[in-house]
Amino acid sequence: MKRREFLKLMGAGFAAPYFFSRALFASENSWRKVLVLGFDGMDPNRVMKMVKEGKLPNIKKFLENGYIHKMFTTPPPQSPVAWGSFITGKDPGGYGIYDFIHRDPKTYMPKFSQSDTIPASHFVKLGSWRIPLKGGKVVLNRGGKAFWNYLEEADIDSTVFKVPSNYPPEKSKARTLAGMGTPDLLGTYGTYFLYTSDEKEAQADLPGAKVYYAYFNDYDEMETEIEGPQNPLKEEEEPLTIPFKVYLDRGSRAARIDIQGNEILLKEGELSPWVELKFEVVEGIQHITAMVRFLLLDAGEKFRLYISPLCVDPKDPALPLSTPKDYSKELAEKLGLFHTLGLPADTKALSNLTFSVGNFITQSMSILDESNRIYEYELERFLSLRKGFLFFYYSSLDQGQHMFWALSDPKHPYYHPDESRKYGNMIEDLYIRFDKVVGYTLRKLPKNVPFMVISDHGFAPFRRGVNINKWLIDNGYLKPSVSDYADSNIVEVADWGNSVAYSIGLNGLYINLKGREGEGIVSPSEKRSIMEEIKAKLLDLRDPKTGEHPVSAVFISEDIFSKDYISRAPDLIIGFHRGYRMDNSSAIGGITKEAVHDNLDWWSGDHCIDPNQVLATFMSNFKIKGKPHMWDVPATILKLFGVETPPDFKGKPLI
Repeated sequence: MKRREFLKLMGAGFAAPYFFSRALFASENSWRKVLVLGFDGMDPNRVMKMVKEGKLPNIKKFLENGYIHKMFTTPPPQSPVAWGSFITGKDPGGYGIYDFIHRDPKTYMPKFSQSDTIPASHFVKLGSWRIPLKGGKVVLNRGGKAFWNYLEEADIDSTVFKVPSNYPPEKSKARTLAGMGTPDLLGTYGTYFLYTSDEKEAQADLPGAKVYYAYFNDYDEMETEIEGPQNPLKEEEEPLTIPFKVYLDRGSRAARIDIQGNEILLKEGELSPWVELKFEVVEGIQHITAMVRFLLLDAGEKFRLYISPLCVDPKDPALPLSTPKDYSKELAEKLGLFHTLGLPADTKALSNLTFSVGNFITQSMSILDESNRIYEYELERFLSLRKGFLFFYYSSLDQGQHMFWALSDPKHPYYHPDESRKYGNMIEDLYIRFDKVVGYTLRKLPKNVPFMVISDHGFAPFRRGVNINKWLIDNGYLKPSVSDYADSNIVEVADWGNSVAYSIGLNGLYINLKGREGEGIVSPSEKRSIMEEIKAKLLDLRDPKTGEHPVSAVFISEDIFSKDYISRAPDLIIGFHRGYRMDNSSAIGGITKEAVHDNLDWWSGDHCIDPNQVLATFMSNFKIKGKPHMWDVPATILKLFGVETPPDFKGKPLI
C-alpha cells in the first residue's frame, strides 16, 4: 500500500465486592465446565450505578450470589493490548502488542500491530500474468502461548469466539474464530463504498471510504461496479471488479440492485442481508469470495448508497479465519452469514457523516443480533458437553460507547441537542441489552458452573484531542524541515537529523534512537535523561482552554514491562486524563495546528487514556482473593480446571 493511502485509511482504586454472599463452590475444587463472557468496554462504574437504579435486573440477580470488582487493565488500556494479556497471562512485554498502531523504526511509517502480511514470492511470468511459485501468508505478531492451548493439553473441549489479538487464529485444536485485527479484503480495518449523486460529496476525500459519483440515465438506471482487491496474478496494479446495476424508484423511495444474479430490493434506510460476491481472478478457474451488505441511505431527489467493506466470507474464507478451518463454515451454514471484520460496526461511516445516527444504529444493532444468534448456538453446544470451556466476545458495547457518548454529554463539544433528544439513551440501552444476555445465560446455565463476565477496560469522555507531535515541535524535540508543517505528517516533513522524539500510535512516544531508528541521533547513554525530561514536561502540560492537565500518567516501558518483546515497545506510554485522548492525526504521525483542540467527531467516548481511570469489569459467581488484573483471568481459568499455572505467566489464580 502506498504511504498516502495508508495514512488516509488509518485514519486506581478498587471497589470491594459490590454484593457479599457465600461462594458457590470452593476454590480448591476443579470443574468440568467454565464460561466466560467478554463484554468489550463494559464500565464497572456505570454497571454499579445502573444496578442501584434498578435498570440491570439480571446483573442484580447475578450479583445476589456473586461479586463485582474493578479490575486493573493494561498500560495502555487498548483492546488488542488488554485482550493480549487475557490470552497469554502476561504483560505486553511478554507478547509484544502495545497499541493498535506500531511503527517501522527504519522508515518511521505507522503499521498495524497485530499481524503482518508476507506477499507471495518467486513468480514465473507468462505474458501479462505472474504465477507465484511460493504463496504469501499472514503472520500473527502476538507472542506468548494462548491459555486455551494448555486446556487442549488437558483434553478440555474449548471454543474461543472472536477474542481480539488472535488474527490470524493461532494454530489450535480448539474452535476459534478470529476477532479484532481481522481485515477486509482490501487489507484495511474496514473500507466502505459510497455511491452518491451529490457532486460535492462525490469529490470528498473520506478516510476509510471509496466514494463514487452516482450517474443515472433518463430511466433512473445506473450501471457501475465494485472495485475489489488487486489481481494477485497481474504484474501491473489492476483491481478486480464486479459490475452491478441500480434501478431507482424515487416515488416509493426504494431501489433494486442487481449484482451477480442477486436481486436486492431495499427501501430507504433499509439494510440488506449479506450478499456473497465472487471476484474472478482467472475466469472459471480461480476466484476470491467476499460478502457485503447494502444500505440505501437516500432514494429521493438525492441518491446515496452505502456498501459495507468487502468482508471475508466465512463459508469460503479468502484469509485465515478459524480453527479448525471449517469452523467458520459450520457456523455460516447453520446460522447464516455473519460479520467477520475485526471491528464490524462502521464507525468511520458515522464520523464521515455518510451515516446518520439512525443509520449507524441500524447497522450496529444488526451486528449485536448476529452475535446473540451465534452465542445462543455456542452456549447450547457448551451445555451439551461433559467437559468444556466457552469464551464468547461481544464488540457492540465498546463501539456504541465510542460513537454515542456525545449524545448524553452536554459538556462535549460535539453534543447535538436534536439527536440527543432522540437517541440520548443509547448507551444505557446497550447496557440493558447486555443485561439481557446475562439473564439468558443465567436461565440456561447450571448454578454450579463457574461463570465470569469481564471487560478489557472502562470508558470515559473524549472531549479534547492532544496532538503529541505538535507538542514535541513546540518543545523542540521534533524538528520539521519546512515552516508550513500543519496538517502534514512526520514521515514527510520531519528533519530526523535534528529530532530526538516522535509519536506514533494512540499512546506511544518514541525516542529517535541511534542504531534503532533509520535516522536516529540520540545515543543510548542520553536516552534515559531525555525520557525523564519529556515525562516531566508532559505531566506539566496544561490545556490553554481549560487550564487542566491533559496528561495524568507517563510510563517508561523498560521500567514496567517484561523484556521478551520490549524492542517493539514505545519508549514512553502516555496516560491521558479523562476527557482527553491522543488525536487521530497524531496517532498516525500527523501534525495539527494546535497541540490541544476540541474533538469534533461522533467518536466521542474513549478509553486510550490513563489505565487507572478506565478500570475494567470483573464479575463472577465465585469469590476471589486479591485485586484482579486482566492477566490473572487465564490463570484463574486454568486453576478452575485443575491445570497448573505456567511458570512464565505473570498472572496468578484469583481463587
